[in-house]
Amino acid sequence: MIKTNINRLLRRGKWHSIILLSAVMATVMLFSSATKDICAEINKCILAGDAQQLSKYFHSTVEMSVLKKEGYFSRVQAVSILSEFFKNNPPKSFSVKQGGSNSANTKFSIGTYESNSSSFKIYYVVKREQNIESIHKLTIEKR
Repeated sequence: MIKTNINRLLRRGKWHSIILLSAVMATVMLFSSATKDICAEINKCILAGDAQQLSKYFHSTVEMSVLKKEGYFSRVQAVSILSEFFKNNPPKSFSVKQGGSNSANTKFSIGTYESNSSSFKIYYVVKREQNIESIHKLTIEKR
């Protein structure tokens, strides 16, 4: 009896539609959860003053300018520089002033970072390479 009903549904094409719709919905849900807004996650790390967590979003080499330290740094070097910055300038607030995309594969964000004693402009660039987004450039300037 059940087999007969399934066969009838399959012949009418309803199962095909149900399976297709289910597959599309599962793909959309998987894709949306896998592609969190990386800039929002980076902003949380900056606000927390957490260089170690922020490093999870670094490219293998990061172009950085943090006050007087400039160059291309490995993740380990970048964590050390940012840890020192956050230690000397604990976060009071961080607010994004401007952000967007320069192209399909590049995002940027500009924000104001406040510590108890100083204000800084933070600018970073995120690039997508081989379907992976990571920070390629990070600049921190005193205002």
